[in-house]
Amino acid sequence: MSLPEHRYSRTEATRLLCAGVYQDAGFRRRVIEELLDHRERPVAAPNGIDVLPVLSHALRVTRQEARAALLMLGAWVGFFLSDVIMFWDSLSDRWGDGADVHFSDVVLAFFEGDDRLTDGMPLPWSVLYAMVCLALWFAHTARGGGSAARSAGLPDPVAKAADGAGSLFSLVAAAFALFYWWRYVFGVLGGGVQTPYPLLFPLAMALIAWWYQTWQRKGLCRRLSRWTFPTATQPELPAGHLYERVRDDVRREQEAALTLYGDDSPFVGLGEQGTPWSFAMELRKRPRQAGETDSADPGSGSTDGGGVLPHQTAGTDEGGAPPHRISGPLTADSALSMIEPQLTRLRESAALSGRDRLRDLEVERFVYLPGGVARDEELEIGGVPDPAAAPHGGGQRRGRSVYDPAQVAAHLREAVDEGGEGRRVFLRVRVGAWHEQVVVTVLVRVHTQGRMLMLEVLPFVLRPVRRDFRAVDTFVDKLPETWVRAALRALRQAPVVAVDTGIGGLATLRSTLMTGWKDSEEPPDVPRVSLREVVSTQGLSAFQRMDSTRYVKTIQERIVNGVREALKAHGYRTEEFEQHVYQLSGGSVFIKDMSGGAVATGSHGHAAHHAGTPPSPSATRANHTP
Repeated sequence: MSLPEHRYSRTEATRLLCAGVYQDAGFRRRVIEELLDHRERPVAAPNGIDVLPVLSHALRVTRQEARAALLMLGAWVGFFLSDVIMFWDSLSDRWGDGADVHFSDVVLAFFEGDDRLTDGMPLPWSVLYAMVCLALWFAHTARGGGSAARSAGLPDPVAKAADGAGSLFSLVAAAFALFYWWRYVFGVLGGGVQTPYPLLFPLAMALIAWWYQTWQRKGLCRRLSRWTFPTATQPELPAGHLYERVRDDVRREQEAALTLYGDDSPFVGLGEQGTPWSFAMELRKRPRQAGETDSADPGSGSTDGGGVLPHQTAGTDEGGAPPHRISGPLTADSALSMIEPQLTRLRESAALSGRDRLRDLEVERFVYLPGGVARDEELEIGGVPDPAAAPHGGGQRRGRSVYDPAQVAAHLREAVDEGGEGRRVFLRVRVGAWHEQVVVTVLVRVHTQGRMLMLEVLPFVLRPVRRDFRAVDTFVDKLPETWVRAALRALRQAPVVAVDTGIGGLATLRSTLMTGWKDSEEPPDVPRVSLREVVSTQGLSAFQRMDSTRYVKTIQERIVNGVREALKAHGYRTEEFEQHVYQLSGGSVFIKDMSGGAVATGSHGHAAHHAGTPPSPSATRANHTP
């Protein structure tokens, strides 16, 4: 089943998450769990990634892992049966001809440690090799304890403790593995083995591991290297009604300018929230200037009513013509319509002047809708003429999903000025920097009810993808490898691969059974997990922090200019707005009226009042001392 192209289908973040499902089995299972097992949940709003290619790669690796697990299971069963047959034959020889040897006798002798049956080995060959595999797997897993804790979002002290405990546990497990491995190799090469099966089955498992790892490396090179990913055809989803529904739902949800949210986590997928800032001011009309004329409100949908053009200021027209004043009150829609051109011009100027990531700045209006609606639930389209929804040949009108473009357009139009508590419209400004590794998102909301202007600005920063996922290019650059090196690597890693594929096969079996038995009538949910956010690091580099701060401050300045133009264009006073902006941007406190006394702010602030010094008639500004 082919995948639809999305604007983020070929981004660097999408590529790294696709590569991550090959490197991290836990993340691979998390992808399948979130997108297939929890079909009642919509996906989080896309923030630089397309989750459909990630899902297709995860399913592809899972199918291949299941094949490898079945081959490993066959090898283990053959190994165990060979031990049973050899013990059965040894018991028959020991008890003499005609002895009635039952399977229970073989199992009892299997673990009694009789030297005449085990050739001096403490355990049967298959059990001893299983102990080697488990010890090596524990040593390998414990080595990544700290990174697993960090990826789970635990504090850094906990991650450091996990690093220490993991290193100690890894050493202990490695010591056990070496002990059992030494006993096994000494027993095989010591000459006491009558048949070669204790050597053949480990070699067969090494061949399976070689085949499985070679398949993974080919997939990374052909589809997910930095050179091939932009043009390579990505794997398709399996055929079937389930995957068709998932594909259609995810495509609709990722393309819509709307998302459902829960009260406990409304901004899933945006990253860490920065310091929000807001202000409220009373809207007061300024006196009409000489020669000032009225024009239509650009936010009302008029495009030729003589309103303020994006390249003009609200106070004067080009060429010194008398200024225009937009008729009608200032609304949230018209305020956002003044902010959007400011950000568009910022993007255009960045594209012309250099390689700044602001050249890719994205600006769109976005709706946050309270949860409680199923992702594919059909609703009546309120107030939106939709001829396509009318049935052919009579009958009742059919509704559309909440993510349908007509529904989204209705929400954007109706909710922008209502100022409701549940349904909220934001202007979403997004910058994908450092090849989508650092994503800065700024949400802007405006209220204009009750002759008041309220501006809310919420910045978010999404941190880079995990370092081990980004190391895929270093790994791919070392490929292809010689067959000798590949064979030695397969021999060394076969015990770990044997356990890994077994765990993956059991997880796949559990997921398949749960999918079949899971209640299809799950209550509707909201996005709970962002796959991009799950694999984010815990910090930014110094340069990344500097850039994210610069982007946020630049966007905020454009927002301020847009609001200032909106106030001027609608004939409102801007003095109080300027005072608020000066206060917020300079870290200062503006005091409108003051008679005597002194004010100081900040941990090191100092103020002194001298009696006899007349207070300044102008406003007093108390600086914040860093």
